Formats: sequence, structure tokens, C-alpha cells
Amino acid sequence: MPLFTVDADACARDGLCAAVCPVGCIVGAPDQLPVPHEKKQAYCLECGHCVAVCPRGALRLDRFASGPVRLDRADRPSLDQVEWLLRARRSMRTFRPEPPDRRLVARLLDLTQYAPSGHNARPVEWVVAATPEAVRVVATAVAQWMRDEAERQTPLAAALHLAGVAAAFDAGVDIICRDAPMLAVAHTPAQGITPAEDGVIAVTYLELAAAGAGLGACWCGYLCAAARHDPRVTETLGLDESRVVRGALLLGRPARRYAAAPPRPAARTEWL
Repeated sequence: MPLFTVDADACARDGLCAAVCPVGCIVGAPDQLPVPHEKKQAYCLECGHCVAVCPRGALRLDRFASGPVRLDRADRPSLDQVEWLLRARRSMRTFRPEPPDRRLVARLLDLTQYAPSGHNARPVEWVVAATPEAVRVVATAVAQWMRDEAERQTPLAAALHLAGVAAAFDAGVDIICRDAPMLAVAHTPAQGITPAEDGVIAVTYLELAAAGAGLGACWCGYLCAAARHDPRVTETLGLDESRVVRGALLLGRPARRYAAAPPRPAARTEWL
């Protein structure tokens, strides 16, 4: 399969696609049609920079089923709008009981494919507990891990107060998954370029996208801790030993809204 196809009539022969390719897959001097580099084309990262930079949409990577998603600069949010979103985002721990629309959540998950990823490997996949009942099954598995840790009196049990959290769960107070109606779990292979970082960034993208969609979200740290230590928890998620949980996000419609952003100190910064 050829690396890319060029519309010779639309191509401006400006060399932009070759200039932005991070691994030199494209040979394209000004006034010439771009062509794949004979050897380096095998190292294409599928990042799509070449497609995205072309103002005329003249280049198409043949390994992609669809062409570029054209962006209208008039739709670009202002810094004030982005700042509003980042300040308004809150970790939501109370939710309405009904799960969010699956089509909306699928749209948000697709957006995480645009998150930065080492070498553009994009190893992150998702498991979604899509109903309150499914979330409860996961929380129950985490609670059992907590009981086991507390019984063994491990340092982790003391540090995370696992005995108290498990006791609260048994009494009907879910501090583990906060009675969320949906839970999205990011997982990757154990090995890779930067799988741990990729997972954290993807979950962060999902959290910000959820805030933009009016959903509430909260990182589920107890699940992540349990998944690192107890294979029964990852089995509950349908994962085998080849997959590692990198982050988890509780999702739902917020039960309450916040009227202001709390104060924060200025960033601690040293300019070199």
C-alpha cells in the first residue's frame, strides 16, 4: 500500500508536508510534488501532521479510512473561553442516578484519540461500566481488595484508610465509586513507548471533554490502586495480565452545580 496519495491539481507544491513530518517520511521540495521517502516511509507514525498542515487538502494518507477533518479557525475558542473551562472544571462526587447518553460518551472517548502520545503509539483502550449496576460490581471488587489489605494490616491499608472506606461501603456509603452511574477505565499494554503517561493524558482529555459537554467527572483513585495490586479487580474489568489500568474516571450528570472557581495560588515557576 502506498504511503499517501496527492491531488496534483490541488497541491501547491509548497513543501509544507515534508517540512512538518517528524521522521522525514516525505520528500517534497518547493515547486515539486511530494513523494514518499524510499526508506523512511516505513517509519510513518500515522500522526497526520502532513494531512493537517496542507491548506488545500491535497494529501491523503492511504492507511486512514477517511480524509482530514477540516477546522474552521472562526470556531477556535478564545483564551478566555479555554480559561473558563479549565477554571470551572471540578472533581464531581455527586451524580444524578441516570447514566449519561452512550453516544455522547462515545464521542468524548473518540476525542481522546487526539491526546498526545509518545511516538504517536496511542496504546490506550477503554472499558466502560455503562450502568449503575455495572459500576457497583466494580466497586464491590475494589471493596474486597480493601478488606484483604486491612486484614493483613499492610502499609497501604493504613495510608489509604482502606478499613474505613470498606466499612462505609458495607454500610451503604460508596466512597469508592461515589454511586456514579458510569465508569470509564483506560488501560494499555504493560510495555511500550510511554504507556503510563499516555493513559494519564487520555483520561485527562476525557475529563476536560466531559466538562465541556456538561458532564461531571472524578478520578477513581481507589480503583486504580486496587487494579495495581489485585488481579481479581482487573479480571472484573474483563482484562488479563497483559493489560494495565492507567486511570479511571467516574462519569455522570452532576447532582449540583458550582457557582464560582476557588482561588488558586500562582504557579511556582523559575524562569531560566
